[in-house]
Amino acid sequence: MAENPKTVGRGRYLAALLVGLVLYLAVAVGSNVIPSVFLPGDLAGFDFAWIGIIQIIFGLLAIALALRIARLRLRDVGLRLDGWPKEALIGAAVALVFALIQFTVIIPATGGAERSDVATNLAQIGPTIWGVVGFIILAWTGAATEEVFFRGHFLNTLKGTLGGGRMALIAAAIATVVLFAALHGYQGWAGVVDSGIYGGITLTLLYLWRRTLTACIVAHAFWNSLAAILLFALYA
Repeated sequence: MAENPKTVGRGRYLAALLVGLVLYLAVAVGSNVIPSVFLPGDLAGFDFAWIGIIQIIFGLLAIALALRIARLRLRDVGLRLDGWPKEALIGAAVALVFALIQFTVIIPATGGAERSDVATNLAQIGPTIWGVVGFIILAWTGAATEEVFFRGHFLNTLKGTLGGGRMALIAAAIATVVLFAALHGYQGWAGVVDSGIYGGITLTLLYLWRRTLTACIVAHAFWNSLAAILLFALYA
């Protein structure tokens, strides 16, 4: 988590929070609109790779600019390579355990291909292996951007806005979980619940435990990659 050595008032944290929210949402919308303008037809399959590429380039820039308002750098909120092999292994292990639980127990028991999130993702991946490739690229670029925003920017600037301390951290963590789940509403209730449990609760706790973003990024991206591969192999 951020350890800001400089004295920063709540006003700066609030400004960083609001600017970051606006810029991140602008990048999220733009990353979907721009490919739809230049690519023929509806976005599907490999097209989603371009969404992730746009997000990681402009998203990280936007978040870095917003953090500077609170006199923070990306490194200060956990985007650094300290001990990255160990952190990457921890993240991969978390993703693998969640994937095993999901695809051996939860998804088959809750509708399989008929689940709202499964159906949505299968439609986006499309009928060819190139769709899986596109989603794996999106998994790593998009996940990195989301982790830097949700765990790195949103949680830390909201905590600072609330005055810091234990209760502010708890409130900011809860808000991070809720916002992450809500923004996955396009996947239906199944997607909201799963996103809240894994991308919300699990990855937020992982960030609070490890204090860097490496494990979170790998856990997020590896799970998304495994999901794309297994959905295509089992349900397409």
